[in-house]
Amino acid sequence: MKKASMQDIADRVGVSRCAVSLVLSGKAKDKRISEALSNRIFQVAKELNYTPNELARGLRTGSTKTLGVIVADISNEFFGELVYHIQQQAYASGYSTIVTNSNEDPAEMLNGIQLLVNRQIDGIIMVPTNNSQNIAQEIVSMNLPFVQVDRFIPGIDASYVILDNFKASCELTEKLYSKGRRRIAMVKHKTSALNGRLEGYIKALEDHRIYHPELVKNIDYSSESEDIEAAVEDLFLGSGNADAIIFQSHELFFTGMRFLRAKGIDFREKISVACFDKTDALALVDFPLSYVEQPIESIGKEAVNILINRIKGTPYTIRKVFEGRVLEV
Repeated sequence: MKKASMQDIADRVGVSRCAVSLVLSGKAKDKRISEALSNRIFQVAKELNYTPNELARGLRTGSTKTLGVIVADISNEFFGELVYHIQQQAYASGYSTIVTNSNEDPAEMLNGIQLLVNRQIDGIIMVPTNNSQNIAQEIVSMNLPFVQVDRFIPGIDASYVILDNFKASCELTEKLYSKGRRRIAMVKHKTSALNGRLEGYIKALEDHRIYHPELVKNIDYSSESEDIEAAVEDLFLGSGNADAIIFQSHELFFTGMRFLRAKGIDFREKISVACFDKTDALALVDFPLSYVEQPIESIGKEAVNILINRIKGTPYTIRKVFEGRVLEV
């Protein structure tokens, strides 16, 4: 079916295409077009299912009412839910979204930004990858509004919306300490983006004088399964002798659980387990588990609101930090 145009509306109403354009762009009163005629034009536009060509309108007005979104891994349940709330809030504010995926790779992040810029987006919400400082600085130099979400790059003059990772990690570690655990390990990705989670963990353990650096295991994205298997073996079958483990993400948690079970390690009573982020899959966990729940909906909505205000000319850099909740399954 042919898409309705302004000319189709003009022909049906019996007016010029210019009159239709003025009404649909909200300039009817300025041009002294009657309310009755305006209502008739809106009615016909609705009957014909007319939708504006946002890209063409953007070229004329400098705005396409479109936001770009770059996340680390759209297959990750956390980022999937975050994108959902971003899209809902954007839609409620009159904006559409284009979503791209960086796969935690700065080169792919740069490709995503170039794609979004070519699509004339008005601003970007992005989850920065590790080593993406130069890319973020380039966005700043382009005067393209953007908001960092979930993580932020120190030294970049740009707004961000994040979780208080330091506090949440402190509280999660203290939860394990209260259960009598004294050799608490952390399995984390090799990235500085979530350093707050490592720093909070270290602070809690140092306060009790039980921090053991060898119990921190770094996982590379490119060899995640192999690194987690090696970490589990060292912590619970080798010299680690850990009695608790914090996984810095739920993805690391589920991969680690598979290896614990595969190695036949009885962790239900001997080992306390904790992770970040609530997912639907946690409902299937059949052992005590402590976790940090993030206010994902609030984070997504706040990022959209900050970005739209920036697009509209608000000059301020806003740093919004939400608190998580430590809960148990």
